[in-house]
Amino acid sequence: MIEREIKLMLTEEEYTALAKSVCRHTSANIQTNYYFDTDDLSMNKKGITCRIRHKNGIYKATVKKHNSDGAECSIETDICEKSEFDPTVFNALGLRFQGELVTERLKLYDNAFCKAVLDKNTYLGKTDFELEIEYCEAHKKKAGVCLENIANLLCRYGCVSDKKQFSARISRAKSKSQRFFEEKN
Repeated sequence: MIEREIKLMLTEEEYTALAKSVCRHTSANIQTNYYFDTDDLSMNKKGITCRIRHKNGIYKATVKKHNSDGAECSIETDICEKSEFDPTVFNALGLRFQGELVTERLKLYDNAFCKAVLDKNTYLGKTDFELEIEYCEAHKKKAGVCLENIANLLCRYGCVSDKKQFSARISRAKSKSQRFFEEKN
């Protein structure tokens, strides 16, 4: 499956403003990513994430290849789904458990064309905040409109003074796994 997304790191102030204004009647969904790699983290260095994600009582093992040219897409291949955590799933690849990242996810917007979520991520003693907008290729413009609406809202709340500067953060946003492994290193 090809996943297309706009990812943007938020400050805690921006996250809180969006959560309070848009998601005040929504409860967070919790998901945990368990990351696997070689001892020298060679998979991560190649832009490949091997993880087991626990979400809604299911543990799904996935290999995700991140696009190295800065494009907003990655390719995910599901390996298996189980009802309990099985750290041996990636043993055949010579990988071992490296740690976990817990995400508290709030839904900002969701329709057939585009989904926008706020994530509060906790890993290795660190917490960060991000906005993710997932979309299908045919609706890339709608994802851009969604991002602009969010930027307008943050300007209205005084969290952002320059929408262009806010949008410029997109190209600098790293994936959850990249941030996890940078912190681990």
